[in-house]
Amino acid sequence: MKQYFKKLTGKWEEFNGTLPLISWNEEADANIYVGSQDEEGYIAWKHLEKCENTNFQQFEQEINVILHNDVKAYFNSFWFLEMIGWVSQYNINLYPVIPGVEPEAFCQRVKEYILEKENSTYIPLGFESNGMLVVMNNESGEIFVENGEEKSYKYLSSSLKELISQLDFK
Repeated sequence: MKQYFKKLTGKWEEFNGTLPLISWNEEADANIYVGSQDEEGYIAWKHLEKCENTNFQQFEQEINVILHNDVKAYFNSFWFLEMIGWVSQYNINLYPVIPGVEPEAFCQRVKEYILEKENSTYIPLGFESNGMLVVMNNESGEIFVENGEEKSYKYLSSSLKELISQLDFK
């Protein structure tokens, strides 16, 4: 993930001369922001290494599902406001780990997904630009794009770590 953030900040610096910018989110802990909002409500942000781990045990008991270790590592590595990029023809937007918001928002999304999909082995991790979900097979750790209308899955990568390393900017 460190390599991804280095690549992201380098691209923003090259393109805009700034750290990555995002719309102000009043729910987010202000420590993730750098500087102040511009006239359009955008503000720079910088990823922060997490100091304390989230224990998902209570949530796992509640939904009767053990989350894949890659999901736990993802949510316990850094605080960040955006993880985006292209993989193949897909413009991927993985769920951010926003201080003050996560992991509660993620847990709620997973709970709703599991209730809707009954006995699914998949966990939602984000979406792609055409509105399809990016999901992980919670048993194998493989990453797919889910086409909800066709009830089909398109393979993206063997792991979340691999997917993140493949994220590129066009």
